[in-house]
Amino acid sequence: MRAPMVCWTVTSALVLTSCATQESDPESASSTPPALEASPSSSPEESALEAYRGMWDVVVEGAREGAVGHPDLADYASGQALELTTDMLQGVTATGEPEFAPEVVDTELDDSPSTVSIEDCVDSSDWLVIEDGETTDVGERRRVVSAEVVLAEERWLVDDLWLEDYGSC
Repeated sequence: MRAPMVCWTVTSALVLTSCATQESDPESASSTPPALEASPSSSPEESALEAYRGMWDVVVEGAREGAVGHPDLADYASGQALELTTDMLQGVTATGEPEFAPEVVDTELDDSPSTVSIEDCVDSSDWLVIEDGETTDVGERRRVVSAEVVLAEERWLVDDLWLEDYGSC
């Protein structure tokens, strides 16, 4: 029962970020999505938030398509976060839009790797997840999601992702 809730929450968070995807210029396309590149014009906090939102965009897109994993997840996530979000897409289809409100809660730029901690209260009231042909109903639709985003090879990647119990925010 806990696995469907985890899938539902992660998928919910991605839907909102997918609304904010950037348009890319085909002439300036690179293998690294623009939202992930460490840019002198963006603060580390802004870049980390973009990676967090981008990760959720990919999860939401994958869930809408009924994908098993998604090739773009590795552009936004690594480590435990990549494993968790990949697992969340296994056998799941979703509709609707979750709401996100991510905030930076800590920044460690002197450490290697540089790390930005994010906390979010994801509201998946408008996010319907169908797993194995069954609609997942978890009652309360808001939960705390915490993430550690690291600067790795000049790209910001969500490396750790934690989903609290529903009703935690």
